[in-house]
Amino acid sequence: METVYPFKQTDFDPPLSLGALKPSADVDPLATLQRHFAAMRSGDVDAFLSTWTASARHQLAARQLAGDAARAAAVERWTKVLAGREAVVETRVDFGRYVLLAYRLRDGASGQIVVKDTVAFEQEDGAWKLTQALARSPLLLNWNAPNGRVQVAPDALVDGNR
Repeated sequence: METVYPFKQTDFDPPLSLGALKPSADVDPLATLQRHFAAMRSGDVDAFLSTWTASARHQLAARQLAGDAARAAAVERWTKVLAGREAVVETRVDFGRYVLLAYRLRDGASGQIVVKDTVAFEQEDGAWKLTQALARSPLLLNWNAPNGRVQVAPDALVDGNR
């Protein structure tokens, strides 16, 4: 048995610099990702949390950002990871009610790619927010499989819900 999950892929050539976008509300996933990185760069934990869905925000606040020490440690990590680096989006994948954005952080001095990741978004109350709904889904990290197919066990989660 095979389940097919169609999606629309848009590759940005050249990659889209988040710093070049005009700031806006969370009207699309790119604006949310831009706001997400801006919050990290400024060390604003509350603004960072506001870029996530309510359920993801509660998870982060309870597990990784609980208390002043954890928040300070997060800001320190963000500063180290983002200092002197540019965030660019390479690909957008529209997948049902979700949008995936594949981004990379490029070192400003050397041009080397330091981080490559894909994040998922969904709409909540009319705004696009980062979500953990696909965190356990093989589709999040394997949408770009070389053969164009993501094969998973029949009981694997595909949307974060059972």
